[in-house]
Amino acid sequence: MKNDLHVRTNFSASANKEWDWKRVLKKCEDEKIQRLSITDFDTCVFHVINKIIDTSAYFSGTIITGMECDVCEKGITFELLAYNFEPFKTLLWSYETYGTLEDRQTKIKDLLVDAIKQNGFKFNTKIKFNGKVDFAHKYVYENMLNFTENNEFFKKYNIENLSDFYKLSSKETKFPLYVNMNKVFPTVKKVVDFIHSVGGFVVLAQPCKDGNKNNLNFILQTALKYGVDGIEVYHPSHSKDDIKYLLNLCKDKNLIITGGSNFNGKLENNTVGIKNIDKSEKEILKGIKM
Repeated sequence: MKNDLHVRTNFSASANKEWDWKRVLKKCEDEKIQRLSITDFDTCVFHVINKIIDTSAYFSGTIITGMECDVCEKGITFELLAYNFEPFKTLLWSYETYGTLEDRQTKIKDLLVDAIKQNGFKFNTKIKFNGKVDFAHKYVYENMLNFTENNEFFKKYNIENLSDFYKLSSKETKFPLYVNMNKVFPTVKKVVDFIHSVGGFVVLAQPCKDGNKNNLNFILQTALKYGVDGIEVYHPSHSKDDIKYLLNLCKDKNLIITGGSNFNGKLENNTVGIKNIDKSEKEILKGIKM
């Protein structure tokens, strides 16, 4: 049995805009995924569509309701994965909590630009930004690259790509362009309490990815404190040692174990299906109602 509980479509700002839900479902069908969860960032609009439209022409397997929720605690951002919730109530809650994709990305862009102005970096404010399709961090990073005056700054902080820039600006409080996402994202408690209220459960997403390493203990402790039900153990960014550590933690705390590809349609992450499994996928999914 082949499963993937962490897949995104172009409803997510960071995903390839050419990968709409139909194309994603078709890819999962072609690669013989049997149980799938679409987990777009901060919205479950696909799962409302899935309740209204017959999607079996694209994917014949089981679709599990899912969503990836950005959260922020004491200025540290990370992600939770929500599953098995009631989609209509959850979609309304997501709009009330996160706003639309355009709302979120525009707010983040404005916060980043304010930080740029305060630090005196070069930036072209005349380049148009469209929150419906533009990823705020990408817009800001690529804009700054246009000015050689910013090169020393990128060199000083070892910023070689967009991923480096995103990690620093959203997770490292001493970084000059750090933005406190408490102004944009909800707390862990708010997400966990709501998802539980609509029949779902919550999993801590990819806790050992590079962007979380410096804050791993804080992230794990906070997630457990506010009642997450499980941990995404199997993820492309997790090493064998990470997986072993998380498996032991799940066993000790009696937590659900999940895994996924983190597919987003981009070249660096263009495969689906859970990898590096040393347990049966049936056991991994035993906490999930089908």
